[in-house]
Amino acid sequence: MRLSFQAIENWQQHASDLSKISSNLEPSQWQEWQQAAQLYSCTFNQRVVAYCVVSCNKQQLLVQRFHVRDITQRRGIGLFMFQQLLQLVAQKGLSQLTFPHSNDPAVLAFYQHLGLNNQFTFQL
Repeated sequence: MRLSFQAIENWQQHASDLSKISSNLEPSQWQEWQQAAQLYSCTFNQRVVAYCVVSCNKQQLLVQRFHVRDITQRRGIGLFMFQQLLQLVAQKGLSQLTFPHSNDPAVLAFYQHLGLNNQFTFQL
């Protein structure tokens, strides 16, 4: 099967997979993100292996959350989701993709891998 990226239209259908990625979130939060069309996922073999929450602000797509399931990390899923977000930025006619600031060394290493170099914003 192929890795795919899409907006989540029915989070309850993926609740089991999503809870394995972020177990501390309430159902109302997933519902809110879905209704605002902010919730996207990467699926592999019909299982959600990563998700992100985004919003638009002027000319940028703001990434509020970006999570890859622990057991699937370091397999290119985060890079794939980043590439798909860049395409989403272009489709929406925006010019920037902005990630949340972090001091976590693993997150900073991932950002550096993406070429963000501690800037947190990717300019198209």
